[in-house]
Amino acid sequence: MRKNDISGVISYNNFKFVDLFLFMVIMAVLEAVNVFAVKQWFDKMYFSVSLMFTVSLIVFVRWNLWGAIFPVTHGVLYCAFLCAFGGVDPSSFVIYSVGNAFIIPVWFIFKIIPKEKLFSKWYLTLIYPAAAFVLVLLGRSAVAACFGNNFLQALGETLFTESLNITFAVVALLILRRVNGMLVDQKKYLISIARERDDARIPQDDVWRGYTELDEEELKKLHGGSGEEKKQVDDGISMWDEYPPDSR
Repeated sequence: MRKNDISGVISYNNFKFVDLFLFMVIMAVLEAVNVFAVKQWFDKMYFSVSLMFTVSLIVFVRWNLWGAIFPVTHGVLYCAFLCAFGGVDPSSFVIYSVGNAFIIPVWFIFKIIPKEKLFSKWYLTLIYPAAAFVLVLLGRSAVAACFGNNFLQALGETLFTESLNITFAVVALLILRRVNGMLVDQKKYLISIARERDDARIPQDDVWRGYTELDEEELKKLHGGSGEEKKQVDDGISMWDEYPPDSR
């Protein structure tokens, strides 16, 4: 099997591209619906509805640091969609994109707790989104402070507006941890699937054929048909069968 075709259907790189592209589309579409729906019908709503946390945390598990693309892109998309409803301060692009990028170090949690162990228990799973939420809170607030905003005020606003989104992420992770193939490293997962498929293709008769097929001469030796006298021990057990002539 070729190295770049471990999925058995499309190449590994193509599979990765399609997977990342689909997650990006899901995040972008919901972000557009969020901005336009809220501004059009729920202008007084203070909560934001976003899949940035959910998608980013899932992709970090599946594709490691490729997940860094999503929080940064989300910040740019969010501000770009807001531009359709009026002027947006250029600093907002930096606050959201760079502030969201503070989530990236959450990936290093897998160096401390392996992915398989982290998602094996529900209470361990909660560590992952909780760490991500704290990082984004501090990140956005710190970047906002660099543009003259009050750090504590920015921290409170981000905490309030993103609390619903991190709840979505927690629920999604708790559900997806039970779905086979979702919260796992995709490269390792595809390799294991390919190996299982290859093993299933090998008939068991072929595996043991080399150990069961003996020529006639060897069969005669095993059954004592070579004409030599069988030697007996005191307990009556034939040593001939246990130790054929050629093995002595």
